[in-house]
Amino acid sequence: MVGPAAVLILFLVMWQYLILWYRIRWNFKTYRSPSAHLPAICILLPCRNEAKNLPACLGSLEQLRYPEHKVRFLVADDHSEDETGNILASWAKLGKNRQLIPLDKRPGLGENGKALALAAMATRVQEGELMMFTDADCQVPAAWAETMAKAYQDHYGAVTGITTISGKGIVARMQALDWWLTLGKVKVVSDWNFTLTAMGNNMCVGKNPYEKVGGFYGVKKEVTEDLALARALFREGMRPIHLVDREVLVKTLPEPGFGQLMQQRKRWMRGAFLLPWYWQLLLGLQVGFYLALVPALYLLPFWAGMAWAGKILAQSLFIGTFAAKTETKTKPGELIGFEIYNWIVSWSTVLYYFWPGAIEWKKRRYK
Repeated sequence: MVGPAAVLILFLVMWQYLILWYRIRWNFKTYRSPSAHLPAICILLPCRNEAKNLPACLGSLEQLRYPEHKVRFLVADDHSEDETGNILASWAKLGKNRQLIPLDKRPGLGENGKALALAAMATRVQEGELMMFTDADCQVPAAWAETMAKAYQDHYGAVTGITTISGKGIVARMQALDWWLTLGKVKVVSDWNFTLTAMGNNMCVGKNPYEKVGGFYGVKKEVTEDLALARALFREGMRPIHLVDREVLVKTLPEPGFGQLMQQRKRWMRGAFLLPWYWQLLLGLQVGFYLALVPALYLLPFWAGMAWAGKILAQSLFIGTFAAKTETKTKPGELIGFEIYNWIVSWSTVLYYFWPGAIEWKKRRYK
């Protein structure tokens, strides 16, 4: 019974990816708005130990295509140990619509420093302004703020954009494919009117919905504050959307090493446990694919090989089709090689998550 059960898991995952590809190919929602109205916006940028990345990020914010009198920038140094604070202070002095927000209180035990920083910054957002969020290791396109603001509606509560990994080298390209795979799943589920998560490096939130759910202060104990906020909005009856378009395609940096990648995935996996059990089961089934693959190849190699080949094909179609929605091209050879990368990272993440030890993020430790 082991062989047939293992093969069944393989075919179930293959069909999952075929359904995902079908949905992204023929049921893709664009959420583009023809409205010419541009609301007042406030862009929040919390930073910790980002001196190396800030110049590129701040430069991209300066290139935004948005009326200057309708945009404000709030930046904050979250007790950095490098020159981040000085860079932000100098940048803030260069424009009347830029403000450096002081953060006096350090996070307490078990508190998310970024969530507290964002909560403090959000108190400076004026009535009627939309809040937009990105990170210091990101670069936003010129049309980012305009396209996000036009797509936003109050009953959404939040709009999440699309983010990709930039950088050269095979490791960066594999991480990029991993993001396309993960965010493609998020997009499919979002278009089904269910909120899985949001991304704090590319997000727009209305001030009233934000305050209604208690804002970031209400999720200060969560390591994945963006996911927790999105889930809070969903529970209040709002339906955050996922906007996928080249005009909101934000570029972020890859994790520089395997250890940092595992820390990132451990933090994300912690957030995944906030999801309902049935979504956890579906995500777990995809990890279980690689556990089932070994006995299936040994006991029923023909059918296991067929299912594995079908899964790789369906997965590649899904990633390639989704990336193409932002006019991003993927390479067939890399899509096939990604399967090996995904196998290694998936099981390493599971093992690392349950390995005793705290989550370390931005030189802070979380139990």
